[in-house]
Amino acid sequence: MVRLLHLELLKERYVPSRNRRLNYVLGSQKGVINMLTSILGARLSWHFANGWIFEPAIVGPDIVDYTLKEGPHAGRHAIQHFYYQRVAPGVETTVWYEESGALVHITWYLETQTTHRFAALPAWLAEDMTVYRGDNQDPAFIEKIRKLSSQRQDWPRHILNDEGYFKVI
Repeated sequence: MVRLLHLELLKERYVPSRNRRLNYVLGSQKGVINMLTSILGARLSWHFANGWIFEPAIVGPDIVDYTLKEGPHAGRHAIQHFYYQRVAPGVETTVWYEESGALVHITWYLETQTTHRFAALPAWLAEDMTVYRGDNQDPAFIEKIRKLSSQRQDWPRHILNDEGYFKVI
C-alpha cells in the first residue's frame, strides 16, 4: 500500500485540487502503517506461515523477548540475546542461537513491515515442536532441553526459509 501511494505520488503533477485530495488520502492512512526507523525498541505482533504468531515480541537493544501465541509450540516464552546489523536504510537483521541449538536469522524490512526468516532447527526439535513449550528463563525447562539435545539426533537440520509480517502494537 505504501509503495502504491509512492508510485501515485510520482505520477502526479502539481494540480492544487488533486494535491488536496492526495493529502486527504495520505492523511487518512495514518495509523495503518506505523513506519519504524529501527526495529530496536519495537513492540510487535509478528506473524509467519502456518499460523505462527509471536505476541508480544519486544525487540530490545540486544535481546528479543517473545511469546508464541499461536503455532506448533504455542505458549513458549523466550528471551534471546541477538546480534544486530543495519544492512541498508530500512533493512535490519537480527540473528541468535537458541538453547536447543537452533539458529535463527531474521531480516526486517521496515517500510513494508515484512520479514524473512531463515532458521536451522535440530532434527529432534523439528520432529515434535511441542517439547519447546515453556519458558527459557525457567531452569527446569533449560534442563529438559539440554537433556533432549544431548540424547536426540541433531542432523539433518530442518530449515525454515519463509516470509512474514509484523505490526507495531
